[in-house]
Amino acid sequence: MQNPKGPADGSAKLVRVVLPEKPNDLIGRIVVVFARQVENRCPARVITTGEAPQTVELAVEKGIGAEGYRIEDRQGGGVRIAGNDERGLVAGVGKFLRTSRYDKGGFTPGTWRGTSVPTRQVRGIYFATHFHNYYHDAPVEEIERYVEDLALWGLNELAVWYDAHHFDGVDDPKAVEFRKRLHAIMAAAKRVGMDVSLTLIGNEAYGNSPAELRATPGVGRGGYYPCAVCPSKPEGMKYILKLLGEWFDGVADLKPRSVWIWPYDQGSCGCAECNPWGSKGFMKCVTEVGNLARTKMPGTKIVLSTWMIDQGEWGGIKEQLTRNKGLADEILLEPSVGPGIDPKELGLPIFGFPEISMHNTFPWGGFGATPLTARSQGQWNAAKGISSGGFPYSEGIYEDLTKAVYGQFYWNDQPAAETVKEYIAFEVSPDVVVDVAGVVKTLEQNHHWRWWPGLLDGVKLEMDWFPSKGAAPQADPGAEEAYAAMQRVDGLLTPQAKKTWRWRQLYLRALLDSELKTNNGKPNERCNEAFAELIKIYHAENAIDTVRPPLPKDWNKKRRLYE
Repeated sequence: MQNPKGPADGSAKLVRVVLPEKPNDLIGRIVVVFARQVENRCPARVITTGEAPQTVELAVEKGIGAEGYRIEDRQGGGVRIAGNDERGLVAGVGKFLRTSRYDKGGFTPGTWRGTSVPTRQVRGIYFATHFHNYYHDAPVEEIERYVEDLALWGLNELAVWYDAHHFDGVDDPKAVEFRKRLHAIMAAAKRVGMDVSLTLIGNEAYGNSPAELRATPGVGRGGYYPCAVCPSKPEGMKYILKLLGEWFDGVADLKPRSVWIWPYDQGSCGCAECNPWGSKGFMKCVTEVGNLARTKMPGTKIVLSTWMIDQGEWGGIKEQLTRNKGLADEILLEPSVGPGIDPKELGLPIFGFPEISMHNTFPWGGFGATPLTARSQGQWNAAKGISSGGFPYSEGIYEDLTKAVYGQFYWNDQPAAETVKEYIAFEVSPDVVVDVAGVVKTLEQNHHWRWWPGLLDGVKLEMDWFPSKGAAPQADPGAEEAYAAMQRVDGLLTPQAKKTWRWRQLYLRALLDSELKTNNGKPNERCNEAFAELIKIYHAENAIDTVRPPLPKDWNKKRRLYE
């Protein structure tokens, strides 16, 4: 229930947070996150002792509903946010922050009052930490803050992959550093009440895997790395289990909720003993790796991914899961890239894995924000009937708005259009919701492959995949008007809002759409300046070309935006 017309107490430059009688570390972290959000958005300061014009009380109260929250008027004045548990409190604080106002007068508390309880069990996100993208190269502290931001939208789990193919063994200094980085990011998620999960390829291997143990190529679907190992060779399975056992030992202290075992993209082996991969070689990995994970990390659930599994393979998998109860605890299925599954046939929870990063764009994130909110609504409509939640696939922060949309799908099936409005009001200004929502609609309408001869000829993946090559300029109706609207809005924003990366990437996307349209699809100097700013936002200075905004390498690096 809700009452959007509740009382508002007016803006203030001092806000007191009242804590429960015995706050734990997680509640202490919630206060830090609340203060950061308020103080970064307006000239208000948050205190926990003394008097203040505005008071926000935090509480944990059982009976609301698992991970739910209630926001109500506080006896004696102010607002009271109660969570059924700490996760509910995090989500309730997020809702309160999103419905509040931040301007030069300070902080004005939100007027939303009511109770909200999530309808989906798992509301996760997957960070792809590779190719020197944002998650791979941004300062860890910055990613930790971003994880906290996502928790405010009700997300309760973070999944990561230790992509071993990058490294020459466990002692490779780069591998050691990468494991520390992933551990720190997951630890940040745990500090704010989120679970963590590990994803891995069934026949995972380092780049220097022994040649005699390698898989037989030829049956892969999606990406494939030639270092993959054959699990049907006794020494091959020992290699896989040694690699993964070392990784499990390094993260056991974080108590991962689950381990996902992945078949294709980038796994597989085509030898006679492994073929058909999905129902034979892969299931050997599910059995052995699953047993190892449960031994190393008691209580961890095993998630069987059906990514790119065909219907014939699924028949063999289903037979084994039926015969061997407990082989897997959960199923990962995205309907567009997996078999048809009756959710009742195995009685296991099913989680989605929607792709929100790479659709019709290359380089990924190369042109600024990619708000694919209408597409996400279609994805969700196709999956929600069987879904217990999911983990959108994320290559960076340029799809931040789409993450928020999915967070609210998983929370209570809130329509994408409503989340877009809520996001704009919070991240930009309540005064510009209509204008910016219109721009977001135009940006998605004009979202398509881009290509021009010269620079983009060299943008391709390790697998020599170049999806946008030869794409012709498209009409992009309304691009100039959308950019003009963003220029008007920019003049209305507070100094804090104008400088945020969320606003800048939306603004730069509108600029790029307009400039590329008027220049027949090829970048001009204004585009290069925008690319340079995006590179700084995404920490993509060392990124490979597939995740680096397409700025010419010889562009004048002394220009103001790229220094």
